[in-house]
Amino acid sequence: MVFVKKQIKIHRTPTNPCLRAGVGLGLLCALLVLLSTGCAGVATVPVSGPGLTNAGASMKDLCARMLDALHQKDRETLRAISITEEEYRHIIWPQLPISKIKQWQSRYDFVWGQHMMKSGSCLEDLLVGYGGKHYSLVDVRIVEDVTDYEDYRVHRDARVIVTDDTGRKRELNLFGSIVEMHGQYKIMSYNIH
Repeated sequence: MVFVKKQIKIHRTPTNPCLRAGVGLGLLCALLVLLSTGCAGVATVPVSGPGLTNAGASMKDLCARMLDALHQKDRETLRAISITEEEYRHIIWPQLPISKIKQWQSRYDFVWGQHMMKSGSCLEDLLVGYGGKHYSLVDVRIVEDVTDYEDYRVHRDARVIVTDDTGRKRELNLFGSIVEMHGQYKIMSYNIH
């Protein structure tokens, strides 16, 4: 992980020239920020990788994509819009409090395995209960608090407000939390238990 000092928040999206040009140019941009600020009185923060893959541009965008994939029973898209192992290992895990506890530092594989087992099981239940059904997105509601970490935030207990084919408005609990990072949104897991 590269640490740089910066005063501005750099959004890394596919349209960002630093991201398109690759890591080398990104490091050059970070160096220019360092030099332009004179390195005085600026907090040290880690610069993360290119961000989240297959992420939504907003919570509503993410949930609309999820509802469409659910309607089509598209398991691969549903998996793609949730946190990948690489994202969990390099972005999520290092900032979780449990990763700072010495006896858990060597247990990453166990934690990830449990996360995937629960999420995968709940995804299968979701496909059985809601797969093939058509819903129109109305809104997204976060029931619990938002937890801020250094590079991302977690919106806990997300609810998707929809209308069904009869026009009836419903609030669905289809997944657990949403991860937000630099204006990108992904499902943390499908575990709702």
